[in-house]
Amino acid sequence: MTRIQHLFIILLVIGFANHIQAQNESFLGLTLGAAIPQGTYAEKEYKTEGAGYANTGFLFTFDGTVFPDDYLGVGATITYGSNNPDKTKYKEDLTNDVLGRYPELEESENSIKFDYGVWKYLNFHIGPAVTIPAGPVNFDLRLLGGLSLAWAPDQNFQIFDKNEEQIFSRATSEKAVPTIGFTAGAGIRYALKGGYVLRFIAEYSNCKPNITTTESIVDAIIEDQEPVETEVAMPIKNVQLSFGIAYNFEL
Repeated sequence: MTRIQHLFIILLVIGFANHIQAQNESFLGLTLGAAIPQGTYAEKEYKTEGAGYANTGFLFTFDGTVFPDDYLGVGATITYGSNNPDKTKYKEDLTNDVLGRYPELEESENSIKFDYGVWKYLNFHIGPAVTIPAGPVNFDLRLLGGLSLAWAPDQNFQIFDKNEEQIFSRATSEKAVPTIGFTAGAGIRYALKGGYVLRFIAEYSNCKPNITTTESIVDAIIEDQEPVETEVAMPIKNVQLSFGIAYNFEL
């Protein structure tokens, strides 16, 4: 097991083992912000396996934490993120790759149809949390894990001949791919009146779904060529920065 997995288990056990007592540090909250792609997910080099061409996108979080102890608790989050890819750059690189592998298609370069969607993910994560109160401010830490659903951009790349007959296609369907992911980070809560608090969260989110792409080409270009499926493990990694409001409550 990795060090992160060991830490996750230790904090979870300690949180449940502590005696339950009423606290007003527990909260439910909503935040909005930015999902900033990291690593190969943000890479814009076609030869890099798993390059996602992802740009900074949108983030929505509905989350909460229950603190049965003064400092230790259990948190959960439902997080939706989306990243719009650099479609112009991706189309250019994909076209160069396809024409490089099939020079016979170069005369149809001006008859290309290209549609490309958006990267999306939805996290259902739960795990241990720690809070450090300091007057009207709480400093929160959490390490969450669980189910992640990821959607690759709906891709449809087609090349047509002079008779407007399709001679090549490359497609990726936009379907939810379940995988295991984790979220780790920190936040600040500033108490207002009536139990409401302002929040700022900075976290790192990671999941790695397998994305399948299908290519097909007509016999006139390559005889007896069956459709080819390619599966790539796509590391969807984001730094999540968000701001919002929450409500503190007692158990």
